This record gives sequence, structure tokens and C-alpha cells, in this order.
Amino acid sequence: MKKMSNKVLLLALGLTVGGFGSAMAQQQGAGGDGVWSLQEAVDYAKANNLNVRQSSLNRDLSKADLNQSRASRLPSINANGNYSFNTGSFQDPVSFSLQTQNARTSNVSVNASLPLFAGFQQVNQIKQNSLDLEASEQDYLSAQNDITIQIVTAYLNILFANEQMNVSDLQRNLTNQQLTRTQALLKAGSVAENAVLDLESQLATDELNYITAQNQRDIARLTLMQLLNIPTTEEFQVEIPDIPEPDENPVIVDGSQVYDVALQTLPAIRATELRLRSADTGLSLARGAYFPRLSLFAGAGSRYASTSRRLLAIEREVVGRVPQVVYLNETGTASQTLWFDNVETRRIDEYYGMFRQWDDNLNTQVGVSLQIPILNSLQVRTNVQRAKIQQQNAQLNADIARNNLRQTIEQAYVDAIAAQRRYAAARQQVNASEKNFRNAELRLQGGVINTVDFNVVANTYRSAQSSLVQAKYEYTFKLKVLDFYQGKDLSF
Repeated sequence: MKKMSNKVLLLALGLTVGGFGSAMAQQQGAGGDGVWSLQEAVDYAKANNLNVRQSSLNRDLSKADLNQSRASRLPSINANGNYSFNTGSFQDPVSFSLQTQNARTSNVSVNASLPLFAGFQQVNQIKQNSLDLEASEQDYLSAQNDITIQIVTAYLNILFANEQMNVSDLQRNLTNQQLTRTQALLKAGSVAENAVLDLESQLATDELNYITAQNQRDIARLTLMQLLNIPTTEEFQVEIPDIPEPDENPVIVDGSQVYDVALQTLPAIRATELRLRSADTGLSLARGAYFPRLSLFAGAGSRYASTSRRLLAIEREVVGRVPQVVYLNETGTASQTLWFDNVETRRIDEYYGMFRQWDDNLNTQVGVSLQIPILNSLQVRTNVQRAKIQQQNAQLNADIARNNLRQTIEQAYVDAIAAQRRYAAARQQVNASEKNFRNAELRLQGGVINTVDFNVVANTYRSAQSSLVQAKYEYTFKLKVLDFYQGKDLSF
């Protein structure tokens, strides 16, 4: 029983800690009240969204490439060494003689090279990598801009769904009140039962509209939490700002003015321009392979073999005399015997240590290397052709980006004007349909019209309210898009 209690306690503690961690993740970007404002959501997403973080890593990779290209102008120094045990036949690395015995050998070397000229490829590589880094930084800012637009869209969808829920709730309450009055009239025998049935059907429709708006709100909340990269929770709340009603005056800012500003400030456009310059530099980089390469090199090395002995002296000793016949004429009839000393030589040596051999066998070299490209399977020519195609592709990407930007701004401008006009018309429709609805309520109570005619009027009123809310938020979103491309603050 005690063991079971401990398990339950640990489970409860784990759930508590997990819930606390989820709550902390939610509160991390929100204000002190736990309610997310638009600016807080945007700032949090810029720092924690996975796509933004991935773009930051790509920027770091470009920075590493730039550092590497700069380091390529430094000397290259490498050391090599080996130590081996040989059996059987092998070539002595010191005397270069063929040996047949067990031996230990070693070679050590240090080599250095410094490029002096390589067709300006190193300079162009540094320039290209520098432009790529700037483009990556603009991509990072562009990723932040993209997530900003997505956050604003999801945030406004939540506000729109909330207002649709309020409208649906108001319509549901009005229908419920009318149903209560009609039920009382039915009991009094003033109306037929079908009047009650029609209003009950309308109440069910209003309930469905409310649930639909609620579902849209929940989906929008889920989308926003996913963009923020936080765990989904029912406690997630957003700040409900006061959104001004669309003015009857047309949108003041002109689409062409917004486009001119966006061309100068938008990171995505700046990134395409930088990549176009990078492609131009890449063409010069590829052409640099046509030039000769000049480099300075130097090196030092030494070797060791256990078969080598250090020579101290050579001793000579006469060990007798040996005769040698010398002929005095060509026919060989006359000869004379001469006696010569028989001398034996003996080598006196000692152990020759590894470090001593390395010191004695040290060799150095320094020189200049020139490499002239003549024919390399047309690789240089092919690389130049590829660089030209990449240059054209970069130009097309820049043109496509500017064209898409112009179309997006033009569409947002036209949509904002249309939404403003639609809002003005919807507001007039709401005012007119509301009066008609109030009048229909009185006529229904007086028995002048039936519930079918009343529901037609009520549905017209409901449709006008929904159209008004939709036009309001569409207008607000399009204005935020235009503000975004002008670099303005997106908070309400």
C-alpha cells in the first residue's frame, strides 16, 4: 500500500511539473497577465520560430564560408611522420641499399606552401562569400518578416472569429427571446404551433453558426500557438485591441508609393540583389581558372633506420704478403714475381640513435611552383558556362521577386479599397436591415406576419452583420500588409 502511494505521489508530481513547464512556455512571451499582445507574439516568434532559427543557422554557415575563404590566403603548413618495423627485404631509407633483416625505420617531414597568384580567384571568392553572407543576413530578416505576416494573419483570424462568435451569440439570444415570447403566445392560443417550430429551427441554426465561429476561433488559436512554437493549451489568450472602424475616405497611401518604399527596405528584395552581385562575382571566379597559378613552397625532412651505425674510424692491418707475377714482354716468356702487403680493413662504429640520425640526415628545400592550365577536359570552360547560367538565373530571380512584390502590393491596395467600400455598403445594409428586423419583431408579436417571413428578415439582418464584420477585418488586414511593406509598426 505504501509503494502504491509513492507511485501516485510521483505521478502527481510529474503531472504538476509538466503542467508548470507548459504554463511557463506559454507565459514566456506573454505579458504579466498571461495574455499575448500582437507585438509580444511577433517578438516571440522572431526568436523561437523554427524556420527563423534555421535561417539563423544558414547565416552562420555563410559566415564560416567567408572566414574560410579569407584563411585560404594564409600559408598552408603540414607535418608528416611515420615509424615502422620491417622484416625481410626492404630498402634502407638512409643508405638506400637493399637490406634483408629486421629493422625499424622512420621518416619525418614538414611542408609549407603559399599561393602567390591564382587568377584573382581567392580575391573573388572572398568577395562572393561576403555577398553571400549579406544575402543570408537579409534572408534571416526576411524569415522574420514572413513569420510576422503569418502571426498578424493568425492573430486577426482569432479576433475575427471572436467577433463572429459575439455576433452569433447576440443572434442566438435574440432568437431565444423571440422563441420564449412565441411559446407564451402558443399557450395563450394566439399563434399556431408551427411558429414555435420555425423559431426552434432558427435557434438550432444560430447555435450551429456560433459553434462554427467557435471552431474557427480554436483553429486560429492553434495556428498561432504552432507559429509561436509553444505547446497547445486551453489557457492561451490573446489581447483584444480596439480596432478602429474603417474610414469612409479612400486609402490615403498609393500602391506605387508603397512599392517604391518596399524596393528600398524589404530584405527579400535586397537578398536577390546581393545574390545577383554574387553571381557576377562567381563568373569572374570561374574565369580565373584560365590563368596560371604561382605558389611558393618550402619543406624540411629527415629519416632514420635502425640498420645504420655511426662510423667512428677505419683500421688497416698488414696480415702477410701476397705474390703477384708481372710479365716483362708481350709473349710472356720473361716474368718477375713481386710481393705486396695484404692489408685488411676493419670498420669501427657505434649505435646511431634516432634523434641523432634525424639531425644528421636533415634536408631542406624551397622553391617556386608554376602551374599553367592547358587542357583539363574542358572543366574550366564548363564551369564558366555554368557561372553564366547562374548569373542569368539570379537576374530572373531578382525580376521575379520584384514582380511578385509589385503584384502583392497592388492586390493588397485594391483589396483594401474594395473592403473599405464593402464595409460602407455593409454598414448601410446593417442599419436598414436592423430597422426592418425591429419592425418585423413588432409585426410578429402583433400577428401581422408569420414566423417564416420573420426568419427571412432576421436572416437578412444576420447576413448583413456577418458581412460587416468580414469587411472590417479584411480591410484591417490589407492595411496591415501595406504598413508592413512600408516598414511601419504593425501593433494596434
